[in-house]
Amino acid sequence: MSEAVPDQRTGSSDAGVPDAAGSRLARARAAFTGGIRSLLRPEGLPPEAAAELEAVFGRVGREAFTGGPGRVRRVRAQVRAAPPRLLDWMSGQVVDHPAVLYDTEGVELLASRQSKSIGAAMGALQLALVGAAAASTLEGGPVLAVAIDGAVGQVAAVVHGCCDWYNTGSYLVRRLNASGIAVDRTEVRRLTNAALVSRGGTIDERALARATELRLIRSWVGRGLVDALPLGSRLGRASPRAAERIDRSDLGRLVELIRLDAGPGLNRS
Repeated sequence: MSEAVPDQRTGSSDAGVPDAAGSRLARARAAFTGGIRSLLRPEGLPPEAAAELEAVFGRVGREAFTGGPGRVRRVRAQVRAAPPRLLDWMSGQVVDHPAVLYDTEGVELLASRQSKSIGAAMGALQLALVGAAAASTLEGGPVLAVAIDGAVGQVAAVVHGCCDWYNTGSYLVRRLNASGIAVDRTEVRRLTNAALVSRGGTIDERALARATELRLIRSWVGRGLVDALPLGSRLGRASPRAAERIDRSDLGRLVELIRLDAGPGLNRS
């Protein structure tokens, strides 16, 4: 049996190729894990909120590189299950510790910081997935890498959506406090959902319905990689627009409608 012949330029041999591929995959995994961590800790989101995102999505990186069938399905299932849990936590956060947002300019600046941070993390994740596919030991190779890419894009969309929700909810609470209107977390949750989903210049009373939250979550989960990036989506620009609607709306009346549950369609679950 002939011995492996060292490469005259590098001193390596053909016998080292599998180890090199494994090393490339290990580096890709490390880069992917770091990118996920950065994605789940966007700039401008408080540490407590970032920690909650990590708690919900922390398994995404491990699932993406875990062997066996169905890994993409498992990642997507986690993405779909995450938003309600995140909003349960976020609604209490904005009531007790709203961001320091007192005008629409502040909301726009914060949203811009978050968008840039998420975009940078997504760039790092794409490079990691390309490296993993090139290592050729990733089951399914480039095709699987593209599928994971789309699933991670959905994670980014949910993170972006949560940032918009945090910005909008915080600004809403500040405005309600300034107007002397006391609300609970359920009322803030429905008002914030309505401000984000409405399309006109003011908050649509019909959007105060409980079913609005499901529509909002579906819009986050339904977005993929392109829509998750700052230049490809309304995400990142949703909270400044919602803040403008809040400014133009009669918040006292909207709160009364929620409490009476008497507005058009408000009692739909």
